[in-house]
Order: sequence, then structure tokens, then C-alpha cells
Amino acid sequence: MRDDLALLQSAVSRRTVREQIADRLAGMIMSGLLRPDDELPGERELAAQLDVSRETVRGAIQTLAARGLVEVAQGARSRVLPAASWFTRPAVAARYSFDEVHGARLLLEVAAARDAARNASAAARARLLELAAAQGRALDDPAAFHIAGAEFHATLQRAGGNRLLAALLAEAYGQSAALSHQALAAPGAMRRSWLDHRHIATAVAARDPEAAAQAMRRHLERIGRAAKRGIGGRTAA
Repeated sequence: MRDDLALLQSAVSRRTVREQIADRLAGMIMSGLLRPDDELPGERELAAQLDVSRETVRGAIQTLAARGLVEVAQGARSRVLPAASWFTRPAVAARYSFDEVHGARLLLEVAAARDAARNASAAARARLLELAAAQGRALDDPAAFHIAGAEFHATLQRAGGNRLLAALLAEAYGQSAALSHQALAAPGAMRRSWLDHRHIATAVAARDPEAAAQAMRRHLERIGRAAKRGIGGRTAA
């Protein structure tokens, strides 16, 4: 009986992780951070970026395919499909203006960076450096770059140890995803974002709260200026 319960708990855990990964990727697709015809990284790379097994990634991709969000082809990378193919729709539309979203991120994510430098475990500090390095290797691969970037921010949000702050930031990040994509579309913008992330990760690794906070503020202000130029201050879409 005990062995049966352990097997059941293991299966539930794997299913939960798979569904969480699928939901995160679905959110990036539905928000526009990942665009139609973008190719997802291969299983091995995606598993490394998300810190899960290839089996989990394979299951998550199958879930996305079942929702009509991606196309899976044998021997090729999975490709994001246009909205007309989706069997599901975003549960909640963007509800806030650009200034509201950007202001919230400035208030919350600068504090999160400071807390991460104070409280992050050795594993979390190493993970942030690893994700920043992964972005540097993906400058010619927008989908891989955006996935590593989203994971970087999620890891940083959790690293400070405040679960409520991390949950609030996850909502704010989701609301700003389409704006971030626009900001990163400008020539050289991805490289600048990668360098920002590297500076943030380095400050967190050095346990320097003020340097981490300042690096995050510079990053968000730069992204905000670029996004506002791109949308002319319109409500986030």
C-alpha cells in the first residue's frame, strides 16, 4: 500500500509539473511573447532552460499541441501556431494600462531583486547566472531567448522568499509580456536585455542588494522606454 501511494504521489507530481510548464508556455504564446511561426527550443535545451526532465518537456509540448497552440513535427522543432488554430483562448485579457503595469513592475521587481540578493540560496544564485548565460547563447533564437528571460524573472521573483510578492510579480510580468516583446524587437535590444540580466545575476550572486536593485531598475526603465515608444502609450494588449 505504501509503495502504491508513493507511485501515485510521484505520478501526480510529474503531472503537475508538466501542466505548470504547459501553462507557462501557453501564457507566453497567448500574450504574444512567443509569436506565430516562432520555433520552440529542442527538448534538451528547453528542459535545461526550465530545469525539468525531457519527459516533462515532451508532455508539456503534447499538451500545447492538444490545445492547438503548437505544431509538432517529427525531427523538427515545435512551431507556434496562429491564434486561428487555438482550441483555447486567454482566460483574462490585459486589464491595465501601460503606465500601471510598468509602475507596478518598478515598485515590486526592484524590491524583489534586492530581496533576492539578500536571501537567494546558492542554487538560485547559480540558476540566475546559468539563465543569463543561456540568453547570451540564444541571441539569434528569439523563442529560446524569451523563454530563458521569462524563467530568469520567475527565478528571481521566487529567490527572495516572499511567495505573495512572487505571485503579484507573476501577474505583472504576464500583463507586460506583449509590451516586452515589442521592446525587444528593436535592433540590438535583445543583446542589451541579456547584458542587463547578466548584471542583475552578478549582483545577486555577489549578495549586493543595492547593486541588484539598481541593475533591475535600469533594466525595467530601459524596457519601459522602448515599449512606450513602440505603443505610443496605448493600453497594454
